[in-house]
Amino acid sequence: MKVSREIISKAGLFSKLRLGIKTPKGVTPTGPHKVKIIEDKLIKKMNTDGVEEHFVRYIFEEDGEKKQYDCHMKAKVGNDPHYLVQALSEVEPGEELILEMKKAGIKSYIEVTRVGLNSTERVEVDEDAGEVPPGMEPDIE
Repeated sequence: MKVSREIISKAGLFSKLRLGIKTPKGVTPTGPHKVKIIEDKLIKKMNTDGVEEHFVRYIFEEDGEKKQYDCHMKAKVGNDPHYLVQALSEVEPGEELILEMKKAGIKSYIEVTRVGLNSTERVEVDEDAGEVPPGMEPDIE
């Protein structure tokens, strides 16, 4: 769909980095993704409750293609930054990471591995009833 791609490109958007796919049985991880972090920026958009909220939009490069991943700026409880924001706060632009969603019982988490440092962070993913975490929306083809 050439016209759709042009519209998305002119809007400064990229395809989504999908760490998991929502299915009727829950979220299914898509495996490890080796990415290079390009930038992050603060955006406002509607959350799943229809309320405008701040998110952090990460731009990654995966296999030569730029992709985006949106994350809540703050944790659901309290005023602390979201765990992924904390985990990526010390990462430098251009650094290579491996991002992988993993399951721990009924909860999912994102494991962030800094390739050059062999440092791994475990980042919780919110799986509230009916809410699909950003970047885990079902693929529509």
